[in-house]
Amino acid sequence: MGRPMVQMTNCGSDCCLVEMDMATLLMKQCLSCPSLDAIDQPLPTNRQIAPTRAPITDSNALISIRQRFLKEGMAPREIPLPILRSWQRSAASGINLEKRPSPAFPQREDILRFLDENEDLVQAAWGEVEALSREMRESGGAVILTDANGVLLMRVGSADFAEEADRIALHPGAHWGETSFGTNAIGAALAEGRPISVIGGEHFLTAHSAVSCSAAPILDPAGKIVGVLDLSTGSHVPHCHSLALLQRSVDQIERRLFEQRHAQSERMHIHPNPYILGSPHEGIVAFEDDILVGANRNAMDLLGLTWQDIGVTRFSQIFSLQRPNMDGRAGADDIIIQTARGSTLFARIEKPLRPLNERPNPAAARAAKICAHRYDEQPQIQDTVERLLAGAMPGTYKVRRFKSGHLIYGSDEIDDGEESILIMRSGQLRCFSSFEGRELTLFTLNGGDALSLRAETLLEVKKDCEFLTLRNSNFRRLAYEDPDLALAVMPVIERMLQRSIRMNEAMAFHSVRHRLVRALCDAVDREGRRTRQGVILDTAPNAEDLAMQIGAVRQSVSTALADLIRGGIIQRLGANAMIVPNVKRLRAELDLIK
Repeated sequence: MGRPMVQMTNCGSDCCLVEMDMATLLMKQCLSCPSLDAIDQPLPTNRQIAPTRAPITDSNALISIRQRFLKEGMAPREIPLPILRSWQRSAASGINLEKRPSPAFPQREDILRFLDENEDLVQAAWGEVEALSREMRESGGAVILTDANGVLLMRVGSADFAEEADRIALHPGAHWGETSFGTNAIGAALAEGRPISVIGGEHFLTAHSAVSCSAAPILDPAGKIVGVLDLSTGSHVPHCHSLALLQRSVDQIERRLFEQRHAQSERMHIHPNPYILGSPHEGIVAFEDDILVGANRNAMDLLGLTWQDIGVTRFSQIFSLQRPNMDGRAGADDIIIQTARGSTLFARIEKPLRPLNERPNPAAARAAKICAHRYDEQPQIQDTVERLLAGAMPGTYKVRRFKSGHLIYGSDEIDDGEESILIMRSGQLRCFSSFEGRELTLFTLNGGDALSLRAETLLEVKKDCEFLTLRNSNFRRLAYEDPDLALAVMPVIERMLQRSIRMNEAMAFHSVRHRLVRALCDAVDREGRRTRQGVILDTAPNAEDLAMQIGAVRQSVSTALADLIRGGIIQRLGANAMIVPNVKRLRAELDLIK
């Protein structure tokens, strides 16, 4: 074939002339044109066009291409336009291609300050960071959360990747904006305001060529970037699905940020498909005094709005019905509405948990409630829950029953990815973690205990059990209606957490014998039946159960148990029961052994 037809054209900004074939003429302009922001293909910066070539994966080739682009303006079409723009910004900042990243670590006080300043973001993102790190465990790498300036707040991931991450200063407290390290996924995502992958040699600094990164901005309900979620791996790891994984997690983080900020606003859940209402794919908008004050990305797309509409657009400018007509529908079935643009949507209305002009001071309300009860009159979790749920709307909670030996996965018990509260009615559950075939018991749950249920929670039914689960949003609503619920449930959840913390501390600082005695003391307090002969554990844990509970191997636990039996501190009663003749003597062992 001969040379394709070309035409000399002006881009409209008098910045340059561009020679191109007619097939691409309408898609190409010079890099300096503002209108190029929406174009995803690379563009030339002078009258020459680089020939089409296969996708580039060789880091050395990419480094050469980057240097030639910055020097001569040659840009192959395989390099995405956002990367080219980032290279230009990095060069304009005066960053040296061969600059070595500083490995200096910030002071602990600075890291704590960054975490305090971004407490809501860290709280909203914590679960997603952990879940992503598990998903990419086999490929290595790390999941990273930064603030709105690119300062690393969290890094969770493979120990094998940690050395490489530290070598390039990819650690908490480090600033990863483009002005610090040139082109990288975190800095480019902040500068471009959209998800982006930077693969190997696409990084501006040569030292970063061994790493590939993908990052997505996190928006608050007003459309402001508040942070970035990043996946970083060795450059040999493909990132073809990384942006999809990140965006899924970012959607969940943004949903939690929405719930944090607008719990006191009137909210509307919308979607053309009624079965998607309540799922992560629904749109959510919040109103205060008839003004749109918050939304998620799905809602912005469904309603055809821009983030500039937040804080200035009225309800009547978005929907064809008047807000007063909807006031009586709160809590009713889904309704059908039309937007001002003519689209038909299904909607579910949520009224504020408290009228906006009657918002309580949470700290003052909690203090007043606690002062109203003597310690021995604290509301009991089971009585409070049963009383509240007797009048709760259908669908507010679920009741689950399981037989002994059943395994329960948190991901099967939560709805649409929203974390829940689990409250035990009867029976016993073992909460544990598992890694590479090994298990570690975190704590046990009995009647009246409660747990914050997450997708990664693992539970084993030790005794036939019955429990109920409430979505966090439903729990908050019920707790506002009657603070006794929160006063009953939250101390129990805190107690479970303290058990887990104490177990971790014991593993780090105490011997197997000490941890075993502590576990037996807890069992006596929790399940012991007092008799004249001593305290009896009718279903005492066996050596294997105790080993998982205290984080030790079975042989070590069996040896320690045998020593306690020989010393007369505990006695076996048949195959499954155990008696502690003198509980004070058992507790005294804690002071004698470490």
